[in-house]
Amino acid sequence: MSFLFKNKFIFLLVLVITDQVSKLVALKNLTLGQSITLFPSFDFTLVFNTGVAFSLFSEGGDLGRWVLVFLVLLVLLYLAYVLFKEKLNDFESLSLLLILSGGMGNLIDRTFRGYVVDFIHLYYESYSFYVFNFADTYITIGVIIYIIGMIYQYKNKGNENQAS
Repeated sequence: MSFLFKNKFIFLLVLVITDQVSKLVALKNLTLGQSITLFPSFDFTLVFNTGVAFSLFSEGGDLGRWVLVFLVLLVLLYLAYVLFKEKLNDFESLSLLLILSGGMGNLIDRTFRGYVVDFIHLYYESYSFYVFNFADTYITIGVIIYIIGMIYQYKNKGNENQAS
């Protein structure tokens, strides 16, 4: 993993480009609301999300959009500072890379389109999960890795204290 962490900027760029290219492919090949079934329980369905996670706060209009852009930009600048300036362990670096790249991918959409392009739709029988994109996946996996890393560190710290 040392290559990955020595080249954080390249890894970040690859993830953001992958997210943006996937959204362009969805925009080029689907119309709004159109679904294409790829596998059982897995479709590509084009949706425009003006809110945040799970379309929360989607009724904010232009003011809400720009407030959200500004707030997300501040959070991403902080995460970038921590990622590139602080000494981090592998869990922290990987999780921040994923969260930052996902945030950047969705921020690009929100800034230049006014909405986030979502197109991955998972469902099972009558249960439908939210439609999402690669950036959302990066953020989710990044948060999961961060939580696992924190639990691992906490347990190791507890074991060290018991050994003393």
